[in-house]
Amino acid sequence: MAGEISVSVGKNKEAEKTTVIRMRFARSGPPVWLAHLDLMRTFERSVRRAALPIAYTRGFNPRPQLTFALPLGVGLATEDDYVDLTMLEPIDPQSAVDQLNLFLPSGLTVLTGGVVSAKDPSLMSLIQAAEYLLEGQGISAAAKRIAGLPQGQPWLVEKNQKGNMVTVDIRPLLMDMYDESLDRLFIQVKAGSKSNLRPKLFLDALVRLGGLNPLAAADTAITRTKLLIADGSGGLKSPLPRSGAFRQR
Repeated sequence: MAGEISVSVGKNKEAEKTTVIRMRFARSGPPVWLAHLDLMRTFERSVRRAALPIAYTRGFNPRPQLTFALPLGVGLATEDDYVDLTMLEPIDPQSAVDQLNLFLPSGLTVLTGGVVSAKDPSLMSLIQAAEYLLEGQGISAAAKRIAGLPQGQPWLVEKNQKGNMVTVDIRPLLMDMYDESLDRLFIQVKAGSKSNLRPKLFLDALVRLGGLNPLAAADTAITRTKLLIADGSGGLKSPLPRSGAFRQR
C-alpha cells in the first residue's frame, strides 16, 4: 500500500528512540456498531493511509503498534476514548492528529493528543474508572429507587462469564451516580483490567431492583463520557498528560 511504513521494533537501540502519542477520540453514528476488533483494524488501516511513522510488532504478521484503553460494547457511543500509537521518530502530536483525521471514517474523530513516556505502564492497565451517560425513559426514577435500598443489600445480576451464567453483586463497582433530568443519568463505575462494570449490567439491576421497564432499558442510549486513571493523590484524572485531575464527586 502506498505510503505504508513497515518497520519492526524489538528490544534494541531503535526501540529506545520511539515516541508514544496518546490520542483522545470520539465515536458516534455508524461506527458505534463496530466491534472492538473492527475498530482496531479501522485505526490500523487509517494510520497506514496517513503515512504516520508507526512502529510495527515483530513476528510473522507485523501489526501497527496501537494500544487501546478499554474495549467498548457494540452500539455504545463515546466522547472520551484513548489509543496509544508508538512512533519510530518524534512527531508533533497535533500534526499526527490532523493527519489521521483525514483518513478516519465519518463518526470517528481524534480530538487531541499528547506525548507520554514509552516506559509508562500499558494504557489498559492504567484505567481505573469510567463515566457513562444513560438516556432513557424513567431511568432517573429507577436509579433513585435502587439507591434507596438498604445499605447492606447486594445488587445481584446475572452475567455471562466464559459461557456460564454467574450471579454478581455490582453495588461495590458503582462509584457515583447523579441525574440531570428524569431521563438523563450519569454513572461513574470501576473500570479496567481488575474491576469493570459494564453499563448494560447496571441497566439490568435497574430493571430487576429499580422497577425500570425492560423495554425502556433496551432503548436506553449509552455514551461513555470519561475514562479516568489514578492521579497519585487519591483522585482521578484524564489519561492525557497535563489535562488536570478529575476528582470523585
